[in-house]
Amino acid sequence: MPKYPWKSYSPLRTHDFAEAIFRDGADPGDLFECRNCHRRFKFDAEEHRTWAVGKGRRYLALQDAVSSRWIAEPCSGGPNAKDEEDSKRTKQLAAS
Repeated sequence: MPKYPWKSYSPLRTHDFAEAIFRDGADPGDLFECRNCHRRFKFDAEEHRTWAVGKGRRYLALQDAVSSRWIAEPCSGGPNAKDEEDSKRTKQLAAS
């Protein structure tokens, strides 16, 4: 498994991430998706910050409660039915 920028987050070390998915655009952070549970996370190297993002192509940040939980939980080994609902709880929708 390659080295990841979040060594201090031991639960994230249980995920099986492919290499970072680099994207062009204004959004900060490199995107990582677990091959097993399909949760997505972004990491901003400048701010040394990791957060969970939704499944849409815009990779919107999830609400803080969801992001904190996903970061704290180890990989489930496969998709979780609750994750589908969680991935729709973006910060942008919460602000609307």
